[in-house]
Amino acid sequence: MDPFDEIVIKNYLSFPTIFRSLLQYRKRVHQEFYLRNMSTHIEFTKLGIGVAGFRPDREVEKLLLKMDLIDHRIERYRFREKHFSSFLTTLDPTERETLITHFLSDTTVTCPQNLIDSVLSEINEIESALCFRQGIESLEDEYTVLNEDVDDNVDRMCDFFVL
Repeated sequence: MDPFDEIVIKNYLSFPTIFRSLLQYRKRVHQEFYLRNMSTHIEFTKLGIGVAGFRPDREVEKLLLKMDLIDHRIERYRFREKHFSSFLTTLDPTERETLITHFLSDTTVTCPQNLIDSVLSEINEIESALCFRQGIESLEDEYTVLNEDVDDNVDRMCDFFVL
C-alpha cells in the first residue's frame, strides 16, 4: 500500500483529534492577539530609534482573516467527517473495527485490500465533492500518474503547476 494512502486513511479516521486541535488553535490565536502589547513603544531599527505603534485597522483585519481561515478549515473537516462517518455506517461492524484497528492502533491486524480500496474510493469521492463545493477544479488522473519517461514527467509537472 502507498504510504500516502495510509496517511490519508489515518487522517480520516482521526477527525475528533483534528477538530480538537483546530479549535484549540483558534482559541490560542484569539488569546495571543489580546495578549499583545497594543501601546506605542520605542523601536531600534537599522534606521535608528523610532516610534512604533499598534495599528488596529491592520491587526484586527489580520486576526479576522486568520480566524476566518481556521473556521473555513473546520467547516471542510466537518464536511469530510459527516460523509465519511455515513460511509463507515454502511460497513459491517467487523470491517469497521478491522479498519480502525489496522490504521489507528499498533497491533498488526491485516485489512483486506478490497476494504482499503473501497475506503480510498470513498475518500476520493469526498475530496472531489469538496473541490466541487469550493469551486476548485479537481485533479485529472492523467497528471497524477507518472511513468518511466523523465522528460514526460517534467512536462506533466510543469503543466500541473502552470509553469
